[in-house]
Amino acid sequence: MCISRMGGRVHNEEQSEMSDESCSSPVSSNITSGFISESQCAFSKLGLVSLNVDDEEHILLKHRFYTSIGALAQHCSVAAIHRNMYCSPLGRASLESFRLFLKATRQKRNGNANVVNGWLGTSQDGIHRILNDGFGIYGMPEDDVPHCFGLCLYSERSAVDSVMSSPVDVDGLRHVLFCRLILGSTEEVPPGSRQLGPSSDKFDSGVDNMQSPKKYTIWYPHVNTHILPLYILSVRLDFRPKEMQTVPVRRPTSPWMPLSALIAVLSRSLPPSQMCLIRRYHSDYMEKKISRKQLIFQIRQISGDKILISAIKSFQDKQPKAAACTSAMLIKSE
Repeated sequence: MCISRMGGRVHNEEQSEMSDESCSSPVSSNITSGFISESQCAFSKLGLVSLNVDDEEHILLKHRFYTSIGALAQHCSVAAIHRNMYCSPLGRASLESFRLFLKATRQKRNGNANVVNGWLGTSQDGIHRILNDGFGIYGMPEDDVPHCFGLCLYSERSAVDSVMSSPVDVDGLRHVLFCRLILGSTEEVPPGSRQLGPSSDKFDSGVDNMQSPKKYTIWYPHVNTHILPLYILSVRLDFRPKEMQTVPVRRPTSPWMPLSALIAVLSRSLPPSQMCLIRRYHSDYMEKKISRKQLIFQIRQISGDKILISAIKSFQDKQPKAAACTSAMLIKSE
């Protein structure tokens, strides 16, 4: 039996943000555009399911991706998102292994398995080998191979690095895996390190920076038990100038709150269906498909001014040096 809603199940176990906001729309195996790429055909043969662009699950993951890559979003478009269904014997074994080691790591580390999300950029062929045979040294960026005996993945906020490290396929697409990682107890493994594994029994994995990690190192004895690939994002980069990029963005002159912070606050008050709409408009804004003014208009239409004012007040109250002004001014400034 195939595992449906795989991402939701794993995230529910960890009580993560994505499980709280996971979407319940049915998954479509049809590609909404008329063009079927070679990678999409290959991924279908691996038992992956393509998410329809209108599915809330697709919108949520796409929004998280765009939020992570920042300014690159205006040059990037998500061509397809596939979900790993864990239907094959290896898939079911990988899922069960991840759950067993998750439980074991919790027991070993006083209840904290330190489970996070991570990105891995690889080729279409690399994804095929990972899903058919598990992770191997081919899944590691070439410039990291001589330095340490581990597989390096980028943190969720560093998705841009995984995109840039992914080779372009025959259809002009780059592919990145969105994974769940069991980090356990971490230690710093600086760039250029030739460390071959944990320095002692006190540690399970490595990070490039203890305070603000951008890269995680999972040692090779654990790559097939501590990494669970959930989704594949196929993206296209286009650095040709877009017409809307010539339009200057007017920055608010009065105190304001970042759109990402506003969306996070609104998610505590609005139902998932409305939040998915907001995230979809925000993704369109980051792709430069709509202006900031149009985005704010849509947010006001969806949330209503009462909830929006409350969200802005809540944010400003937490800013110790924020200048005093009315919520109405804040909304108008956008």
